Amino acid sequence: DFYDAVALDDCVCVVIADVSGKGVPAAIVAATLQGIIHAQLLTRQSLPEIAELINRFLCTRRVDKYATMVLLKLFPDGLVEFVNCGHVPPIHVTASGAHRLEDGNLIVGLIAGATYAAAHCRLAPGERILLATDGITEAENSAGEQFGDAGLDSALHFETIDAILDRLASFQAPIKAQDDWTLVDVCYQGDSVR
Repeated sequence: DFYDAVALDDCVCVVIADVSGKGVPAAIVAATLQGIIHAQLLTRQSLPEIAELINRFLCTRRVDKYATMVLLKLFPDGLVEFVNCGHVPPIHVTASGAHRLEDGNLIVGLIAGATYAAAHCRLAPGERILLATDGITEAENSAGEQFGDAGLDSALHFETIDAILDRLASFQAPIKAQDDWTLVDVCYQGDSVR
């Protein structure tokens, strides 16, 4: 798993991704993808173009890896543009509750020539978008039950990522984590983000 954030003069770009497999080969692919995506964001490529580039790269290089990812841009007026490539849906958290942003595309690295489309939503001041990898939702307790969407939903009232991760660790104890846990919390504060 990896995440990245890039502050541009007109938006903040956020990426979260999960590369298939484990070990050194997956880590090398993850590092390569992070570098490509970061550079493409700096050159102001559109999010669908970045997803298509990553898909072409993985398919033509035949690295036998695929990735799920969310590419997101948050603008000063609260507009969010995102491309979800087979990843855990982002969660839009408001004062009245939370809902998943279900718009999605294909995983990158599986089908050469796949195309990708962006979706949009708008945040009000104080709202946030939570991005998670499947290591969070698929974490299991000693009874073999997964944390799942329900566990993540129940943890959303906590203010910090640390508190959410503490809840997940308590749920899973004493079982050791079998996958990476990655969370990114994008908070909108009006005409600024953090």
